[in-house]
Order: sequence, then C-alpha cells, then structure tokens
Amino acid sequence: MSGQDGNESTNKQTVTESGKKYLLIVNPAASSGKTMKALPQLERLLQDRDVSFEFHFTNEPWHAVELVQTLGQAFDVVVSVGGDGTVNEIINGLPELKKPLGMIPIGTGNDFARSCNIPHDDLAEAVDILLRENVKYLDVGEINGRRFINALGMGFEGRSNDIGIVLSFIKGSARYLLAIAYTFFTYRRIPMKIILDDDLTLETDTFLISVGNGWNVGGGLRLTPQARLDDGYFDVSYIERISRWRILTNFYRLFNGTITELDEIQTFRAKTLSIESPISIPLHLDGEMLPGDRTRLLVTLHPHEQPVIGNWDHDPRDST
Repeated sequence: MSGQDGNESTNKQTVTESGKKYLLIVNPAASSGKTMKALPQLERLLQDRDVSFEFHFTNEPWHAVELVQTLGQAFDVVVSVGGDGTVNEIINGLPELKKPLGMIPIGTGNDFARSCNIPHDDLAEAVDILLRENVKYLDVGEINGRRFINALGMGFEGRSNDIGIVLSFIKGSARYLLAIAYTFFTYRRIPMKIILDDDLTLETDTFLISVGNGWNVGGGLRLTPQARLDDGYFDVSYIERISRWRILTNFYRLFNGTITELDEIQTFRAKTLSIESPISIPLHLDGEMLPGDRTRLLVTLHPHEQPVIGNWDHDPRDST
C-alpha cells in the first residue's frame, strides 16, 4: 500500500518473519537526486525479502530529526537512505529512542558508511547487511550541543568542506578533490588554543585538526586511519604547519592510511577538546556546517551511546 501527502510519502509492505518494522528516512536531494533514482530498486529488494517498511521523505534541513522524533517510536530500526548529512540529522533525533541505526548509503561522500564497512556501490549488499542486523554500540561525539558520529574537522578540513558545499552541483569524489585544491591555494592558518582532556594545551596558529570517531572523511580520505568507533576515545590528528610541497608529494597517504607517518602530524587520543580562537573557526561535523558561534567550542564524547548496524566482521584494515 502506498500514498502521497505533499512532499512526504509512505510505502508499507508485508511484515517479515521477525516482525520488525523499518523506518526508512530518505533524502531526495542526496547525491544530486541519485537517491530517488535508486529508490525503485531499493523498494524491490525490500519487497523480495518480505520486509515491513515505510519510506518517509525529508523536504528541508533538519526535517529528518523531526521525522525520527515523531515516528521513530513505532519502528524497530531507523534507516538513513542518503549520505552523511542524513545520518547526522538522524543521529541528532535518536538519543532518547535508543533505536538501532541502519544505512543505505546513496550520498556523495558516504564516509560513515565506509567507516562501518557498508558498500556505497552495491545496493543489494547494503540491504543484506541491514537485514543481518549486526549491531554495535558506537561512541557519539557532541560539539556545542550538536551530535556527530563519524568525524569533526577544523581549519583546512573545515574550509575544504565549506567549499565542497558550494560545489554541490559536482558529483562524486571530484567535488571533494576540487574543494581541497581550491583551499590548498587560499587557506591561511588560524590562531587557536586547544585543550585536550584538561591535560595538554596546544596554542599556536593551526593548519588542521581532524577529530575522528570513524576513519573516513572527504569521500574516503583517512586523516585518522586508526580510529575505532567504539573504543571510548576520539583519534585526533593535528597539524600546526605544513608546506604545500609536502601536501602534494604525500597526498596519496590520505588514501592508504599512512598520512600520520609524516613528521608534521601529531596524533592524540582524547575524550574532550576545548577550543578557542579570536576568529570564527571553519569546521564540519559529518560533512555538515555548524551554525552559531564558532570561536568557543567544546567537544565531548558519549561512549557506547548509539546502536548501529554495520558490516563489523569485514574491516579492511584488519587484513593489512
């Protein structure tokens, strides 16, 4: 049975043997409309498996939070159908419900799905992973009251993300690479005072801080390659200064997980970060912008907070 009501619609199917119901929150704008093109195939895959589900569509920013809070209690699993932005909104709607989060990654970066070892190019496999319901309780980050689950980037990384949003009309990883290239020639270091766990203070002009709960960012780059989503710590990569030549000649390391071997990169593990700057700090959380004041930031970790369905037995880092 299906129905339409303005920009929001639902689609219900037969109940599975398990009796579980799946709330699928769809971002129609994800990946320049790619999500909507994939929806008929996704619907067929769920029907073939006799899954009980409903599609609900977002129609404006932060709508996914409202959908989760309004509808989530009636379902057993909440599923993000889109990219990292959709995941981030759902995470901000889930704290009180404690429902498992599943993912059908059809966004641009799909970095959190990558960190959970869920393929972004095989819809059938993503559905199978969802229905196997291999659940882990993952850590969740929070910055100035807003939650994130994969990554927080400040400085160069934050500015690159800002440019990437402007270039949203460009599809795929090319968007992130062009954003990085533009930022490469225009970015200047920012004065920051950074306190990690009330113990270590870094106070200087800063090139980049990457706070990793997950290990992928920017469409598959690895700035915190050893991060674990459930270890009770953030992995922090910090760069005070680095030459353009060093970036160019070592860019490949962002793909193979060896970037932290550079002398310019300091790595830390922390549960809290307090950051101040006389100017607004460019940053992203799960690829999203943070509104409001960005001169004083408090980053905290909620350990083992959110149940997430992933492909936990197939972490590619375990075979290298």
